Amino acid sequence: MIYRRVLLSVVLAGCCLLVAAGQLPKSPSDKPDKSDKSDSKSSKTASRVLRINKLKPSDTRLLPEWLGNKKIARGGVYVFQPGEIAHPEPRHVHDVDEVFIFIQGKGVIPIDGVEYPVKTGDVVIVRAGEDHHTRSSVEEPLVAAWYLMEKE
Repeated sequence: MIYRRVLLSVVLAGCCLLVAAGQLPKSPSDKPDKSDKSDSKSSKTASRVLRINKLKPSDTRLLPEWLGNKKIARGGVYVFQPGEIAHPEPRHVHDVDEVFIFIQGKGVIPIDGVEYPVKTGDVVIVRAGEDHHTRSSVEEPLVAAWYLMEKE
């Protein structure tokens, strides 16, 4: 329990996503990637949505194996009200990767037209150029820490 509290505090402070060089996934299939076009909804979700308790952080980094050398450029915490959809425009993209760490509630994050259910403790990396819009469940707020990474 203390580990989770400390980890969440570090996440919210934004300092744990700074990435160490040279720690890449063991295989490309381990990396969330928009090219995963599997027919199974659960395998699509598994390929995009990471559970915070399954990550292997270093002493100072939460996602060293997923983000290469990129550092956080900016970010924050957002509380989506029940039923709220982020970004009303038809297409919302960035020219850098964006990381979401869901710290309360449930919802959906559509990425390039595929809906990925999310809940407390999920981590999602939206790659540069991917269209995305976060949507909270109608039952309660969805709270997410979000980070835009620096350009490579």
